[in-house]
This record gives sequence, structure tokens and C-alpha cells, in this order.
Amino acid sequence: MKKLGLLILTLACAIFCPLACADAMPPQQLKVQYDEKYQPSGSTVLKGGISQVQELPVGMYGMWQVKGTLLETNNYDKFAQNSSDIWVLRKDGEFVTLINPQNGANATITVTEVVDNTATFTRGVKSGNMREAETVTLTLLGDGDTFSGTDVIMSQTMINGVIVSDVARYRINGVKISGQTIFRPRSAKTMSW
Repeated sequence: MKKLGLLILTLACAIFCPLACADAMPPQQLKVQYDEKYQPSGSTVLKGGISQVQELPVGMYGMWQVKGTLLETNNYDKFAQNSSDIWVLRKDGEFVTLINPQNGANATITVTEVVDNTATFTRGVKSGNMREAETVTLTLLGDGDTFSGTDVIMSQTMINGVIVSDVARYRINGVKISGQTIFRPRSAKTMSW
């Protein structure tokens, strides 16, 4: 009975709200466990609809050489076994941004949790018949010039009326290339000397 209810809910989502009801779909014989720490989530909403802003630990801002190794996935044809990227984590006013200068990608991220030198952040994108969410957890190591963590990518594509879900989990390691990139908004007042 429970499986039938899930099937009906999944079909209803596929018909009435494609790509909007991902949580109703069960993982397809996937070893990656769906638990809350890997689920993309928005920021904490306070009264009045204002989002609570969390910041990354200061040492995480800057330019990083990031290498990833695929740990598990349900689609080995879609996800690369190894990856190498440049990440720039920067804070500009109230926004935290992840930039990849190698491919021109630029995304505002939501910092969901910070405990000491460990931070979790998410980003999401929806374009046409594709939706992707990413959850990254990083821990600064040693004197802050390296990090290790995980990167979980959840992708959904509508193909011939069917939602295809793919998930990959990477182990990532980063080495700092250059220091902090934090930009504070300029005051309306001009300082004169």
C-alpha cells in the first residue's frame, strides 16, 4: 500500500509539477543515502520573510585549486571519475559567491551550517527541462591553506515526459592559491583627509 501511494504521488508530480517534486521520487537503486545532511536546503527564514545570512569561516574565502574523486553514483556515464577546478569563494556585501574562472560559472551560494572550521553550503540551478542542486561540506585543515570535504550533486532532467534523477558524491580536496576575497559595501559617506 505504501509503495502504491508513493507511485501515485510520483506520477502526480511527473504530470502536474515536473522537476518541482523531486523529494517524492525514491532513489533508483542508488547506494548514495538520502539523508538531511545531503539534501539541498534554503536558508533559515525569520519572521518578515528575511533570510538569516551565515558566512563561511574567513579562511575559506579566496582562490582554491580543487580536485575531486567520484565516490559513488547511479550514473557513471554522466559524472567524471576525477575532476580538477579552480574555485573562487568570495563575499560581496551580503552575498557569498562561488566562481569557476575556468568555465565562467558563477553562482550565489547559501551557507546552511558553520561549525568551527567546517561549513556546508548549497547552490541550485533550474534551466529548461533540467534542475541541479549541489551540497558541499568543507573543513579547513592545518593552518587553513588546505581543505577536504564532500560535494554531492543531484541532477534531474525531463526526458520524454519522464524525470531522470542522477546523484554523485565526490571526495574533494583543495589547496589555497590566493588569499581572502571579501568585499564590504561602501558607505554612502565619503571620507575626506
